[in-house]
Amino acid sequence: MRKFSILLFALIAIVLISCNNAKQKNAEAPDMHTSEMALDFHGTYEGTLPCADCEGIKTQLTIKDDNTFVLVSDYLGEEDAKFEDKGTYFIENGEILVAQDEDGEQKYYKLQEGSLAQLDTNKKPIEGDMAPLYVLTKAQ
Repeated sequence: MRKFSILLFALIAIVLISCNNAKQKNAEAPDMHTSEMALDFHGTYEGTLPCADCEGIKTQLTIKDDNTFVLVSDYLGEEDAKFEDKGTYFIENGEILVAQDEDGEQKYYKLQEGSLAQLDTNKKPIEGDMAPLYVLTKAQ
């Protein structure tokens, strides 16, 4: 009877350890659903961003599938105030598009369905009444 009890105890211990290992493996498995994978984010995005000393910044951001971008910023109401920046981008954490121009300056955008929301320099969403004005919509 004692051998049976030891055998039963060992069998229960093995089952519990196996279940615990399976739970740990499932907990460590990454969630493969990211905005990068779910969205077709390549294309051209447009909008007019707020401007402190002009009527607005008409913005066109083209995201190419070769990991390059072109950003055209036209400061409305200002003469000779249209600028074009080019550079490369990468996707961080499957959610944030990091656009780095040729001078090394980075801008951050949250990938969304049909749009990009510009983030602040700390990669945080812009908040407040002006937040909706920092969204670029994908051109059709």
